[in-house]
Amino acid sequence: MTDSGIDGWVHAPRQARSQATLERFVDATQQLLEERPFEEITVADIVKAAERTVGSFYARFEDKLSVLYVIVERMHDRIQALTRAFCDPVRWEDVSLAEFVEEAVRLNVLAYRRAGPLFRASIQACTTDERFRIRRMETMQVCAEAQKQFVLTRLAEVDCADPARASDRMLELLSATLDHELLFGRFTTTQVASDAALVEELVDQCMHLLKVRLPVVSPGQSPQVASGLASGSAVDREPAERW
Repeated sequence: MTDSGIDGWVHAPRQARSQATLERFVDATQQLLEERPFEEITVADIVKAAERTVGSFYARFEDKLSVLYVIVERMHDRIQALTRAFCDPVRWEDVSLAEFVEEAVRLNVLAYRRAGPLFRASIQACTTDERFRIRRMETMQVCAEAQKQFVLTRLAEVDCADPARASDRMLELLSATLDHELLFGRFTTTQVASDAALVEELVDQCMHLLKVRLPVVSPGQSPQVASGLASGSAVDREPAERW
């Protein structure tokens, strides 16, 4: 779906100048999200940050929620494309499933940290607006299917009875944990104190769900290095901004 096709929320720009003004409102909203929650941002704030007029805002958007939807729409399109690329079996040739699991968890945690304000606004909008909820569900299903199809190419590396369900449970575990923490914070007395510890804990739980067989350890090589879970994956790491 293109920006101009968002069901009446966004008025399609007919000129490059009009599109540029629309982008200023979108950029301004993203910048404001870095400073305070979306519910505290007003149309007046967006207009002021964009250095445009209220009239020009309403010539392009129905309300501030429609600006958020443009941002969320673009974010979800990018997540889907990146997830498909990440789960491409060619990317993981000669690399273990254990390393795939570790990298997937690490990137999910980083994505929530880097895009936390936008993720939070998107999740909150899902609870009150069906259009946001449907878009998120579509994206999550794409991510689940891409991951599952990859896992099913590595059946020799898992011992669980139902690898497809185990892969879905892995995604459910990650999204539930990170969504809850984003919305409500860490609330249990035993909650891990650092992201590194959180990644380690989630990796362990995901490995347990899939019952991943760890790579054979060569003489003189530590199990952590063999599995890629210590100092980093054997896969070239890309910056978290890719999400």
